[in-house]
Amino acid sequence: MKLDPFDKVVKKRSAIPSLILGAAGLLGLIVAIFFWLVGEMEKPQVVIAGDISHIGLTKQLSFVVSDAKSGVRSIEIAMVQENKKALLLERIYPRSGYFSGAGPHTIEETIEVTPKVLGFKDGAGQLVVTVSDFSWWNWLRGNVTVHASALVVDTKPPAISVTDSPQYIKGGGAGVVIYRVNEPVGKHGVVVNDVFYPGFPLPKRGEGVYGACMGLPHDIAKIEQAFVSVADLAGNEGKAPFSMNLHVRKVVSDKLTISDGFLSAKMPEFAGHYPELSGTLVEQYITVNNDVRQANYKKIQEVCTKFQPERLWDGRFSRMAASSPRAGFADHRTYLYNGESIDQQVHLGVDLASLQHAKVEAANRGLVVFAEYLGIYGNTVILDHGQGIFSLYSHLSQIDVSVGSMVEKDSVVGLSGTTGMAGGDHLHFSILVNGIFVDPVEWWDEEWLKLHMLSVL
Repeated sequence: MKLDPFDKVVKKRSAIPSLILGAAGLLGLIVAIFFWLVGEMEKPQVVIAGDISHIGLTKQLSFVVSDAKSGVRSIEIAMVQENKKALLLERIYPRSGYFSGAGPHTIEETIEVTPKVLGFKDGAGQLVVTVSDFSWWNWLRGNVTVHASALVVDTKPPAISVTDSPQYIKGGGAGVVIYRVNEPVGKHGVVVNDVFYPGFPLPKRGEGVYGACMGLPHDIAKIEQAFVSVADLAGNEGKAPFSMNLHVRKVVSDKLTISDGFLSAKMPEFAGHYPELSGTLVEQYITVNNDVRQANYKKIQEVCTKFQPERLWDGRFSRMAASSPRAGFADHRTYLYNGESIDQQVHLGVDLASLQHAKVEAANRGLVVFAEYLGIYGNTVILDHGQGIFSLYSHLSQIDVSVGSMVEKDSVVGLSGTTGMAGGDHLHFSILVNGIFVDPVEWWDEEWLKLHMLSVL
């Protein structure tokens, strides 16, 4: 059957819109692909490190700007206060292509902000970071991120008043300093010579009142400087000096004989924990008594770096029941082998002896922060009593508490023993203030605690 010429014309005309629609669809697809490649709508990211809510005389500002697709085109950082604006940073990056990665994907920088130099006064302001990328979106202007952060310019140091401080203190002794600050604080505490004792809030004594517990080293010979140090939220530091009368501690000496029997009994224990030990038994002993001792002390200081800000203890610290002293605090020991001196150390605790495997009880309420083997101390438990006060129990034959548990006063933490550098069954007991060993005798004295600690805290 032959087609009518009119029908042929109709079919040709009806095919034209289809061709047009097909071309339009292809063009739309091309445009979509193009904008998918260069017209993405993902905004750049801005991350500012640290707290910038307060800025003092100077501030190091670290930031990271990123754009994972088209890349960063420009960065502008400005500080604004009322009608004043200061440009802190301006970066414009050249286009390196027309698709993904036309600019850098990540930029990290640190700039210094000095408000007074820039003409800003103390008070509220803003830090504004504006970043654009190389996207063809937004009529070729790209995606723009504006990151605004409120801040306070504060260039004045905090005002500090010392309300309580010890009049007398001895080497190996402890005390408390109380101080008041007129604004919110950052890092704060007490400095004696080169030792920093961190402070803690005392809300019951009023707003802006803080305390810091000090423990002086047993061998301190002179107080060269003593002051409260406070940095406010902007980093401005204020200092308030105070004075104390120091009683230098008298040196008590002792001699200990190291026998072959002791070395044969103890060195295998240490070799099991420190396989790097080498040499004769005497040489191994000297290594343990020096290098291992120092490593143990560093670990104790590390454990005592953080403490509970509230006071967990109350009343005098208990002494091991039915015990007698075997060695005192800060005794200077000379170790003899075959009649000759092979080493010297200082005994930083009190040795208490009772029955074999006697119950060792918590001297006061506290949080268990250490419960494991510790070199010369053997099996050891350390309790955090809050506000920088710690107690240590060592040479235990058995540990009956675990880290993270709260123990009440006189509850059992373990059994006495001979682990570590112990020649006989006993408890080595220590008190530490912010990692400094102090004399436990003070903490067993109820009158001393009331006068020097509790009445102030």
